[in-house]
Amino acid sequence: MNHRGIQRRSFLKTASGLALAPALPLVPALAQAAGKEVVVGTWGGDYQNLLQQYISPLMEKQDIGVVFQTGNAVPRVTKLRAERDARRGSMDVALLGDVDMYDAAQAKALADIKSHAAEVPNLAQVYDQFKTAYSIPHIFSAMTLVYNTQQFSTPPDSVQVMLDPKYKGRVGFSDILYLYNGLFVGAGGSGGHIDSFEPGKKFLGELVKNTPRIYPSNEAVATAFKSGEIWMACMWKARALQWRDAGLPLDFVIPKEGAIPVTFEAAVAKNSRNPGPAWAYLNALLEPAGQVHFARAMGYAPTVRNASLPDDLRKRVAFTDAELSRIYPYSLDKLAAGKSAFLDYWTKSFKGAL
Repeated sequence: MNHRGIQRRSFLKTASGLALAPALPLVPALAQAAGKEVVVGTWGGDYQNLLQQYISPLMEKQDIGVVFQTGNAVPRVTKLRAERDARRGSMDVALLGDVDMYDAAQAKALADIKSHAAEVPNLAQVYDQFKTAYSIPHIFSAMTLVYNTQQFSTPPDSVQVMLDPKYKGRVGFSDILYLYNGLFVGAGGSGGHIDSFEPGKKFLGELVKNTPRIYPSNEAVATAFKSGEIWMACMWKARALQWRDAGLPLDFVIPKEGAIPVTFEAAVAKNSRNPGPAWAYLNALLEPAGQVHFARAMGYAPTVRNASLPDDLRKRVAFTDAELSRIYPYSLDKLAAGKSAFLDYWTKSFKGAL
């Protein structure tokens, strides 16, 4: 049973904020660097842009090039599993959400952190509630219900509003967040501790009648908000802040049914070709300056004690006591076991019915 979510509630009170970062071209960074490079599996879009802007320069100083393998989480975990017994894998560092990372660790596809602690000195600054035996925590946020303020006279306080026929076709989901979408919409049936996808499946089974829209990425959800195609979506608070700062008429709430936390983590593949550069990359992700940059640029909270934030930045992503009481912990072991079945449901029964 995993209980980190309970500790995260108090951490959220002192979390960080953001300002929109400029877009960068999605090109492999420094691939020619003197024979040393690290292959990083990650999502594309804003996250990769910021990795290039703030983490790649730290690697360049160490004469290490960075090459990105961009894609969704599912093929990344599949690749880690498939290559775990190979002499050398094709990926050195994997970036994943906490549930997917736990899954990869259970498959014995990740290198042990403890035996490499000397290569990741910044690990000493990580908040205890985020520590695992197989990964480092990069950034942290919580899921919210994001809505267009021009379409709601009062903020929606419940996910049930998605089921209202007057909002038919106006609800959006990011496909890459399928797992977290299911946990979020099912939070009301969780009893305050999330250990199953079943409540989410029940809600989505009702929602399909209201023809929600599915988009391939978080950025595509933002575009749909901008065009007016959708009026509400499930999304990380950090993203909502970022989009609002970019000028979209958006706000967000933690609905009365509850919400979920998330930590985006990084780990070294068990059979990394370049383990030295890989551990150096994990250490760079924990550098306090980079953590503050991610807070400003994307609204995700730092995971290290020495990332000093101005008060105004810290307050922007703070949660009230009432909100914190509705951010529920979840059991990584049980959710990882049910993840494949839920992906099958999401793809065939939910998306397939739209």
